[in-house]
Amino acid sequence: MKNTLCFLIPLFSVLLFVSCGSTPVYRGDGIQCSGGDWSEIASTGGSPRTSTDNKMMDEIDSWMGTPYLWGGESRSGVDCSAFTQAVYSSVDITIPRTASMQASAAETVNPSILKFGDLIFFNTSGSGISHVGIYIGNGFFAHTSSSRGVVRESLSKEYYSNRIVSVGRFME
Repeated sequence: MKNTLCFLIPLFSVLLFVSCGSTPVYRGDGIQCSGGDWSEIASTGGSPRTSTDNKMMDEIDSWMGTPYLWGGESRSGVDCSAFTQAVYSSVDITIPRTASMQASAAETVNPSILKFGDLIFFNTSGSGISHVGIYIGNGFFAHTSSSRGVVRESLSKEYYSNRIVSVGRFME
């Protein structure tokens, strides 16, 4: 048994390295090669352009610093999907409550056409979509950090870029 493990672990590592060639990104159905860093794809454009976008950005700004609370839905404590739901509600768009339900209901978008207001879905737990944030342009998104509350974050941070599952759109 020990000899088998000594052989299989290095073999698996070599196969994973050779098959991807760049940082793998979890897409929800196993490791797949992304062909590059998501931060490069999402680093241009996307800032608020319309009055609806500006209203949404004002709402996002008003939530900054709100503490994280799992299951929370208020300004005294909010989780990631309640935050995105509240922001969308401010512009009269109704979206589901949980991150996974939001991902299922959203129009799937190619990250190369990411725009302001798109939702970015992450696998932070190792078992499917478990986190969501709102793209706010120029490679940044707003979300509820479990340690810092509602914040702006760069998609170039390896922690997030390596955990993106998909992008979804509710706004045209």
